[in-house]
Amino acid sequence: MNKKILLIIAVLASAALSARANLVTNPGFETGDFTGWTQWGDTSFTGVSSSVPIHSGNFAAYFGPTSTDGGIDQNIAGTVAGQSYIVDFWLSNGDTSGNNRMSVQFSGVTLLSLTSAPAFAYTEYTFTALASTNNALLHFSFYNPPVYWYLDDVSVTPVPEPGTLGLIALGALGLVGAVRKRLSV
Repeated sequence: MNKKILLIIAVLASAALSARANLVTNPGFETGDFTGWTQWGDTSFTGVSSSVPIHSGNFAAYFGPTSTDGGIDQNIAGTVAGQSYIVDFWLSNGDTSGNNRMSVQFSGVTLLSLTSAPAFAYTEYTFTALASTNNALLHFSFYNPPVYWYLDDVSVTPVPEPGTLGLIALGALGLVGAVRKRLSV
């Protein structure tokens, strides 16, 4: 294979891989606040801190509404109606009383609902969901009067289209061919 073809294959493969970029603004709350997110409902005992359990980075969000549900929303810019997305986040519960609940919705569909959950360390939750509208809404709801829920590393990424997977495979084949050619010389 000549070098121009290999370069074209590599560029197409890297473009296909970069299409999986996280669409969430401030996904790990690393701004130290809720920049990019909209708080709603009971926001008492809710915030972003570096002194709470953190999954990665320097900050995580904590939620402990005491009177009614409260949480955060974000319209995910770049989502397209009819496209599938991978919604992924890390969640922890510090409550041992069982007096708690939380849920997460994407584009109006409930992906996870926990009620009377026991305490647990950070756990990764991953879902594939269809956007029913452009700029789909990601909605987190919490209630936990005795202690806190902790949230970190939220991501929404497009599911690769079959054509994108083909470009990735083509790029990999091109690289294998280039390596074989160098080894045989």
